[in-house]
Amino acid sequence: MRKFFANMTIRSSLLWVLAFFSFMLVIGAALGVLSLRISNGTLAEIKQSQELNDAVNRVVLSHKDTLNGLARAATLNYADIVRSVGQPTLLAQGLSSEAAGLLERAKASLNKGQAEFDFFKTLPRPAEAAEALKEIDDSYAALVQQGVAPLVAALEKADMPAYQTQIQKVQDALEGRFARAVEGFDFWRASKMTDAFEVAQVRYQFVLMAVSAGGIIAALLVFATYVFLRRRVLQPLKDAGHHFDRIAGGDLTARVEASNTNEIGQLFAALKRMQESLTRTVASVRRGVDEINVGSHEIAAGNTDLSSRTEQQAASLEETAASMEELASTVKQNADNARQANQLAASASDVAERGGAAVSEVVHTMEGISASSRKISEIVSVIDGIAFQTNILALNAAVEAARAGEQGKGFAVVAGEVRSLAQRSAQAAKEIKGLIEDSVTKVGAGSQQVERAGSTMQEIVASVKRVTDIMGEISAASEEQSSGIDQVNRAVSQMDEVTQQNAALVEQAAAAAGSLQEQAQRLAEAVAVFKINTGEVIEVPAHRLSSVHATYDDARLHAPDAPALGR
Repeated sequence: MRKFFANMTIRSSLLWVLAFFSFMLVIGAALGVLSLRISNGTLAEIKQSQELNDAVNRVVLSHKDTLNGLARAATLNYADIVRSVGQPTLLAQGLSSEAAGLLERAKASLNKGQAEFDFFKTLPRPAEAAEALKEIDDSYAALVQQGVAPLVAALEKADMPAYQTQIQKVQDALEGRFARAVEGFDFWRASKMTDAFEVAQVRYQFVLMAVSAGGIIAALLVFATYVFLRRRVLQPLKDAGHHFDRIAGGDLTARVEASNTNEIGQLFAALKRMQESLTRTVASVRRGVDEINVGSHEIAAGNTDLSSRTEQQAASLEETAASMEELASTVKQNADNARQANQLAASASDVAERGGAAVSEVVHTMEGISASSRKISEIVSVIDGIAFQTNILALNAAVEAARAGEQGKGFAVVAGEVRSLAQRSAQAAKEIKGLIEDSVTKVGAGSQQVERAGSTMQEIVASVKRVTDIMGEISAASEEQSSGIDQVNRAVSQMDEVTQQNAALVEQAAAAAGSLQEQAQRLAEAVAVFKINTGEVIEVPAHRLSSVHATYDDARLHAPDAPALGR
């Protein structure tokens, strides 16, 4: 059993404590709920009996009001009878108006009492009070039906002897029975209240004792939990803190032992593994410092050789950069010349295109002139035909004038003039026709020459366009060549800069190698602070160390939850 508690995990211990506290809390809550439930039932019974008592009291008050009203009405009627002695007419009239009003109020009280009694009968009734309540029901019903109702009837008839006989019956028997029934119910209610009080006192004492016992048990459990945690958790943690302080001070010689398997035992096991790992690390660092010293010397020598080679490479790159700059300048000039030639060829192509367009317009104009000349020639032919017809008509007119003799002399003169004009018109038409035919011939020859000039101009335009395209390709190629050389030049410049930077980095590396040697020396001095047992240091390869750590992490993640502590 002791070993079980020693190996119990902290988690399990706390769960047991919480479970016990929860159990105590549930028990206390159950007792409280039970007590409240019983108290609620008792209060419900008290409320029920109180409602019945209130209803009975209202019935009693209404009954008393009824009897008082009837008594006042009877007394007033007796007074009226005394005043009416010797006056038979007054006696024959019955109740006075004032006595009748009192009677009506008494009847209203009776009705109110009946309504209260009906409500009283509708209320829930406890089984143990059923007999007393039934006696109240029966006695009140008898009181109303056998006592009060006949009293009202006697007063309504102003039958005072009958009223007097009936009131004596009510007071002697019926009302006494009803009063005893009410007293019986009051006695039951008082005993019920006494019983409820006694039960409440007993229940109070029980709950007080239960709460006191629970408090004492809880206090004992708290004390036991404190003792348990102090022995199984606090003291082991304090010991672990001492180990951490020794390790922080560089002392790795103390032995760490884990005496159980709970969380505290796992902590000490991890502390032991940490100390062993630090011991191996310190030993490895010490050996590494020696190797770093040797390596830093070799790095410094290599950096010196590399620095001289880098400087030679930088000088060669500077010469290459200068040559590339000259070549880039030449190529750029060629590109500029090719661009200008391309612009000139483009301008010549534009001029040739405009010349071709002008020649085309001349060809169209010559064609128009030729067409106009042919139309004029046709018109002249028409005029020549008209002149010929006019000459024939003039001859005919002259013949007719000759036949007419003296009467036709004037007409013959006119016909002669017309003939003369027709001949001149025919002659002029022939001359114009000859000139126009010559012009048409020359215009046709000119049109052919213009057409040949137009085709020649189109060939010139095509040739110039081809030249322009070739010059554009030459210009684009020159620009690409110039751009490529610029990129090469920039790349060489960047290589030069990188080489310069490499040279600077080589110098920095040489300085860093010297600094590394100094750091290695300081590291050796820092590691010298740790004290280790050299005979216990076990060399473990790096990959094996990583697998050990992984195994530990996996074991820690899947460790069973469990209790307990301590060393």
